[in-house]
Amino acid sequence: MDDISAIDWNEAWKTIDREKHSKAEFRSCVERWADPERCRKFNQKVQKENWKTSWARIHAMKITPSSRVLDIGAGPGTLAIPLSGIVRHITAVEPSTGMLECLHENIQQREIKNITVIQKKWEDIDPGMDLEDPYDVVVAAYSLGVPDLRAALEKMDQVSEKYVYIFWFADMMSSRHRNYLEIWEDLFGIPESNRRMPNIIFNLLNQMGIFANVEISRTEHMTRFSSMDEAIADQRNVLNLKDDRQVAVLTKYLQKTLGQENGQYILIGKSCDSKIWWEKET
Repeated sequence: MDDISAIDWNEAWKTIDREKHSKAEFRSCVERWADPERCRKFNQKVQKENWKTSWARIHAMKITPSSRVLDIGAGPGTLAIPLSGIVRHITAVEPSTGMLECLHENIQQREIKNITVIQKKWEDIDPGMDLEDPYDVVVAAYSLGVPDLRAALEKMDQVSEKYVYIFWFADMMSSRHRNYLEIWEDLFGIPESNRRMPNIIFNLLNQMGIFANVEISRTEHMTRFSSMDEAIADQRNVLNLKDDRQVAVLTKYLQKTLGQENGQYILIGKSCDSKIWWEKET
């Protein structure tokens, strides 16, 4: 029997990261969210139904009116904007120019005074220079696109005084990959692995001596488009397709799979999500 304790989970993360970088369709999170128009669409989506998804995550955390929160990969303020009305202060770390534009607009439109914005990747943050730690709550929601996971987790733990929360894909597979498994090989010429992956974040935390709590949920995501052309253009951008052959494959697939409702085209994605969290020992 293999010695499970001998697995270096940080190296496992780095291996997956290197494999992703080697693929033609790869773009970093900063690159994927550099387009202001795409960020605006995402910004509109997260605000639907009065920030419904955001509030679900906020209610899943131990937040008080006196909390100081560090939001890593804040995006357009998915958590920071609704949080601003119920906590003492938020520090929002976000590297993408497109997301930052939306975040600043959201802050200014609402005249919010208790959000500090830092334009940096989490791996480039120097806590002694960039942050005013410790924080009561440190959260990263689908934003740990880091090359060195151990270093990122250690820094999160270091700057938290009470709680750390990570929202991530339980099976290490984003809805983007899950949606297109059927045509991945046709799109890119390389079969997309459908193997079951262990949750590397949880396993690495355990290896680091941090015994985190895990809660699993299954989520359905719905994206609406005004036309088939809009859906194709949007998903071409999501998948970073380069040529007409790939677009033809995508078009055929979307024509087959998109639903319709009230004159709109609907793309439904599914993901298996995890909330990984721990309370600092005092």
